[in-house]
Amino acid sequence: MTFLRSDLDDLRPYTRPPEPDGLVRLHMNEAANDWPVRARAALLKRLEVLPFRQYPERQGELTDRLRLRLGAPEGGVLLGSSSGALLDLVALAGLREGDLVAAPEPGFSLYPMLAKRNRGRILPIPVGDGFPLEPWFAALERNPRQLWITLPNNPTGAWIAPETLEPLLEAAAAKEILVVLDEAYAEFAPRTHRLAVDRYPNLLLLRTFSKACASAGWRLGYLMGAPALVAQLAALQLPYSIPAPSLEALDVALDFMGDFERDIRATTARREALAAGVTDYQAAPSAANFLLLRPDPSKPLKAGGQLARALPGEDAARVTIGDEATATETARMLGGALARLPEPKPRRLLVLDVDGVLIDAGQSFKEAVRRALATLRPALPWSEAHFTAFKRVGGFNNDFRLTAGALALVESCGDQDLLKALQAAEGVGFPRLEPRIQELEPMAQAEVQRHYTETVTLERPLITRAELDLKGWEIAILTGRPPEELSLAWKVLGFELPGLCDSAPHLRKPEPGGLLQLADAYRAEEILFVGDTRDDATCLRAAATLRPELAWRFAAVGPDRERLDADLRFETLRDLMPTLNKDLL
Repeated sequence: MTFLRSDLDDLRPYTRPPEPDGLVRLHMNEAANDWPVRARAALLKRLEVLPFRQYPERQGELTDRLRLRLGAPEGGVLLGSSSGALLDLVALAGLREGDLVAAPEPGFSLYPMLAKRNRGRILPIPVGDGFPLEPWFAALERNPRQLWITLPNNPTGAWIAPETLEPLLEAAAAKEILVVLDEAYAEFAPRTHRLAVDRYPNLLLLRTFSKACASAGWRLGYLMGAPALVAQLAALQLPYSIPAPSLEALDVALDFMGDFERDIRATTARREALAAGVTDYQAAPSAANFLLLRPDPSKPLKAGGQLARALPGEDAARVTIGDEATATETARMLGGALARLPEPKPRRLLVLDVDGVLIDAGQSFKEAVRRALATLRPALPWSEAHFTAFKRVGGFNNDFRLTAGALALVESCGDQDLLKALQAAEGVGFPRLEPRIQELEPMAQAEVQRHYTETVTLERPLITRAELDLKGWEIAILTGRPPEELSLAWKVLGFELPGLCDSAPHLRKPEPGGLLQLADAYRAEEILFVGDTRDDATCLRAAATLRPELAWRFAAVGPDRERLDADLRFETLRDLMPTLNKDLL
C-alpha cells in the first residue's frame, strides 16, 4: 500500500558526501571570514539570557527593521528560515500539477527538487558560463508558470546589469508570469536589481544572509515584493518557523553591517586578484564570492588541502574565495599568485533631485498650484510667499500634497491667518490635519496636473549632460515628481538619468525609502544627495540613521541652502561639479 505520493519515489534525502578531515571548505560558497569578534561577543551575551522555553516572537519586529533599511513599503518584506525555504513557499503557493518552472542550467542544485516536491517541472534554460537572455525569451513561448532567475548565477558567477534584464522582466509581466529573482550573491555584484521590485507586481526578489553576513549556520533569508503578493505567501508560512537564536543573530548582524561590508569588499577584490593570477586556468567572469575555473582544478586543490566543487560532466570546478591567506594558497597551488591590482575605489553615488537642482521648475510649479487653488478655492488669498512658506514647513515637497495642505489648512484656520500659520509650523508640520490632507490630495493632484501641462513651458534646465560627466561616481535621480511628470522633465533637460520618482508613499520625500533603494541598487559606500528643500535634507538624515554603516552627505543648493541641515552648500549644482571632479570630498 502506498501512503505517500508515488512521483516522489526517485527523490533521496540530502546527505553530505564524505569529506576528509582538515580540508579547507572552498566547495560550499560560505563567507571567507566568520563573524567579527565584537559581533560574536554581542550575540553570545544575548544568548546567555535568551528564554529558551518561550516561542520566538520577534519576527515581525525584525522584519520591520529590515524593511525600513531596504526602503520597502509596509508588508513588502518576508523573513524566512533560509532563502531556500522561502522559494519552497513560493513554489507551494504558485505551482499546480505539471506547471513549468524555467530555471538556469547550470543552476542552483536545489531548484529541481523544490519544483518536483511542489508538483512542478523544471524547464532548463541553457545559459553556459554567461547569462544570455535569448533562451529565456524562447521559454516564455512555452508559458511557464514561474521564472527562477539567479543573478549572480550559481555555479558560474555570471551577472547582467538591471537595464539588460529589463526587457525580459517586461515580457514576463505582459504574460503575467511570476518572476523570482534569486539574488543570493547580490552583495558581491556591481549592482543589484532592487529598483525593479516596486515596478513589477509579478516580481519577487530573494536574498540570503548566509553569504553577505557570514550566517549560513543561522538559516536566514528574506524576500521582497508587492505587499499583496507577500501577504499571500506570509499566510502560508508556519508560525514560529524562525528560531529565536536566529532572530537574535539577525538583529546583531544588522548592528554590525559595517564590519560585514568590509569583508564583502575584500572578498570581491581577492576574487579579481585570483582570477587574474591563475593564468593556467580560465576564470569565467564572476560577480559572486566564487570563481568557475577551467580546466577542473579540484584535484590539485584537494591534494594541497582545499576542496572545490567539480561540475558533473564539465571540465570545470567552482572555487569559493577564501580569506587572504587561503586565497594566496589557492593561487599558489594552481601555479600562480594573487595579482597585484589597483586598490578598489569606494563606490560613490551622486543622487540628484530634479526640481531646483537639474531644472528650474519654481515658476512652473508655483503657477500650477496658484491656478489649481484659484479653481478649487477662488477666495483664497495666495501668493509666492505662501508657496515658499509651505516648502519651508517640511513634508510638502510634493506640490499635489502642498495644494491639498493649503485647502486643509484654510479650512482649519481661515483665509487671513494662513501665512502666519505656515510660518509657525516651519519644521513641525500639521500632523493634526494629516487625515484631511490625504483625503483632499487626489482631487488636488488632478487639478494641479491639469494646469501643469501648460505651465511646464516655464521650466528651464540648470545643467547639461556633458557637465555631469563625472569620474568615479554613479549618478541617479530621486524626485518628488510622479512618473508621468518625470517624462516631461526629460524633455526639458534633453537627457535622462536612472533613478526613482514618487510612485508610492514610501518613496515620497521626506521618507528615506528612495535613497535607501538607490544605495542598495548601486551597492554604494558613499552617497551624496543634492537637494534644495527641507524634505530633501530630512530624507538624507533619516536614511543615514537606518544605514549608519554608509557615508551619507547632503549638499544644499538654491535660495534656501543656508536654512537647511547640509554638509555642503553651493548656489547651484553647476557650482558643485568642480569639487566632485577634483575628488575633494
